[in-house]
Amino acid sequence: MNLKTLSAFIVLAEELHFGRAAHQCGISQPAMSRLLSDLEADLGVKLLRRTSREVSLTSAGRAFLDSARKSVTYADMAVRAAKAGAVDGIDSLRVGMSIGTAQPLVGRLMAQFKRAHPEARVTLSQVDERSLGSALTSGEIDVAIAWEVSIPTGISRQHLGTVPMAVLVPVGHPLEHHEPVQFADLADYPIILPARDRQPIIYDTYRRYTAEVGFEPEIAIDVSTMSDTLAMVAGGVGVGNAPVVPGLNYPGVSVLKQEPLFELNYELAWANTMPAVESLLKLCELDY
Repeated sequence: MNLKTLSAFIVLAEELHFGRAAHQCGISQPAMSRLLSDLEADLGVKLLRRTSREVSLTSAGRAFLDSARKSVTYADMAVRAAKAGAVDGIDSLRVGMSIGTAQPLVGRLMAQFKRAHPEARVTLSQVDERSLGSALTSGEIDVAIAWEVSIPTGISRQHLGTVPMAVLVPVGHPLEHHEPVQFADLADYPIILPARDRQPIIYDTYRRYTAEVGFEPEIAIDVSTMSDTLAMVAGGVGVGNAPVVPGLNYPGVSVLKQEPLFELNYELAWANTMPAVESLLKLCELDY
């Protein structure tokens, strides 16, 4: 068994079609069939179930697929680390950021990671609540930073930090004279919120809070990032209600205290433990 065999099996397991998988791997269909037969013989278990109508993974095949993916990922990391001369075999870290998590506490953590691993390439990408779990388990991202209640069951997590909610209004807005702003004070203004199809937990939680104080929010516009929110508030599209650390300055936006105080707990989430993730967790522990 070698990495080429594992890679071919992964393609076959994802395609569940010998012809397409063989084409992707650049081999003939008979060669793909022999590769599977040899692999099953080495393992002593059946990985695929074949009928005249379909190809499907056996329970052993599903279990083996997860391990095969990890093996290929680790091997790729080792090769890239060797070529880059990276310390401790860590050459990259892919971080999924959910809306609102672009906070200074995350920047400090990334700065610590870069100091510990200067050769490593850190990549930040936006991830929605709906895709957070699958992005982690599939290896699309190494870790995610998200609001605690949006992290799916079965995903490992560690507390990262707490950020207070604030009311964001355009400079000169009437609410500037009513600080701290009561939640009910927002009833008369259009609200900027994340799109429900991408951030259902945030959206539904907000709607529940507004219902509790007796109003139905008028949604001004759907946003995907905190930058979207700030830009729309500055432009006068509506009022924002978002996690903001004290002292944030953004042109055209006033950040107002909210009462009663509501805070979001952010957590680091991961599904596959690898050297980069282990290093990040150790750095988190140093902050406590």
